Amino acid sequence: MDPCMQRALMFVGAFIGAGFASGREVVSFFSRYGACSWGLILLSAGTMTALCALCLRSAKAANGCQWCAIYREDSFAVRNLAEGCILLLQIIMGGSMISASGHIFALIFPVKHAYLLGTGVTIAIAVLISGANLKPMTVLSSLLAVLFVMAVVGVLIFDGNDSQMIVLPRIDDGHIIEGAFRSVAYAALNLALSIGMICRCGGCSCRSSNRSAVLFGLMLTGLLLVSNYLYLKHPEVQSVTFPMVSLLARFGRVGYMVSLSLMYLAIVTTLSAGLYALRAGLEVHGTKATALWLTVLLPLAVSFAGFENLVDRWYGMAGLLCLLLVFLPLFIRQENLS
Repeated sequence: MDPCMQRALMFVGAFIGAGFASGREVVSFFSRYGACSWGLILLSAGTMTALCALCLRSAKAANGCQWCAIYREDSFAVRNLAEGCILLLQIIMGGSMISASGHIFALIFPVKHAYLLGTGVTIAIAVLISGANLKPMTVLSSLLAVLFVMAVVGVLIFDGNDSQMIVLPRIDDGHIIEGAFRSVAYAALNLALSIGMICRCGGCSCRSSNRSAVLFGLMLTGLLLVSNYLYLKHPEVQSVTFPMVSLLARFGRVGYMVSLSLMYLAIVTTLSAGLYALRAGLEVHGTKATALWLTVLLPLAVSFAGFENLVDRWYGMAGLLCLLLVFLPLFIRQENLS
C-alpha cells in the first residue's frame, strides 16, 4: 500500500472513536444544524486537513517523531501549556474510552465482572498496539473504516425508508455562527487527540506530508457526509445517546452486535493513539517504566467518571482551548519561518 495512504488510514483510525462510531458526535456537531450541516462538515474537515499538515511539517522541522519535540524551541510557558493541554486531553479521553469499553464488553459478554474484564483487556490491547510499529494500527484503522461505511450503507439500503423526504429544520444566523465555531473546535480537539500518531509520521517529505493530510481530509469528509445524510434521514434518532446503535438494533440481535463491535473497534484504535501520545509525553519527564505505569493508571482512574454526555458537555470548549494552546504556536512559528 502507498505510504501516504497508510498514514491517512492510520489518522482516520485515531480519529474515529466511540463518539463518532456511535453517531453522537456527528449529530451534535453537524446534523442538528440541518442544511448548514453540509457546509460545517466541509469547514471542519478542511480545518483538520490543515492542522494535520501543520503537525506533520512541524514534526519534520523538529527532526523528531515524538510530538513533544515540536514545542522544543518555544518558551517555557508556551511549551508547558501546550504539553499540559495535550496530556490532560489524553488522560480524560483515555478514561472515557476505557469506561465505554467496559460497558460494551459487558453488553457483548454478559458474565460476572464483565466490565472489569473488558477494561483490562482493552487497556492491554491498546498498550500493545501503541508500543508496536505502525502496521497493526494501520490494519485496524482500515478495517474500522470499511466496517463503518458498510454499516452506514447497510442501514440506508435495508431500512425500508427510501421514500422518506429529508425535512431540514430552519436555523437562524446565531446558531449558524455557533455551529461554525463548534465545527472548528471539533477539528482542533480531534487533531490534538491524534497528535501523537500524526507526529510519529512526521519524518516524511513536505510533499508526502501534504499528500497524507489531503488523503486524510478526503476520507474524513466522505465518512462525515455519508453519516450526516443517514442522521438527517432519520431525525428520530438524533435525540438518543447512540444513534448508530439505535439504527442497527432495528435489524435484531445481529445488527445490535455489529454496532457494539464497531464501537469497540473504534475505541481500541482511538485509545491506542491516545496512550501512545500520553506515554511519549510522560517519558520526557520521567523513566520509561514510570511513564508506562502512569499511562495505564491515570486514564483508568478517570474512567470511573463515566462516558455519558462527555461529547455535549465539554468538546466545544476543549476544542477551542486546543486551537489556542496547541496549534496557534505552531502556526505562528511556521509563519515566522516563511
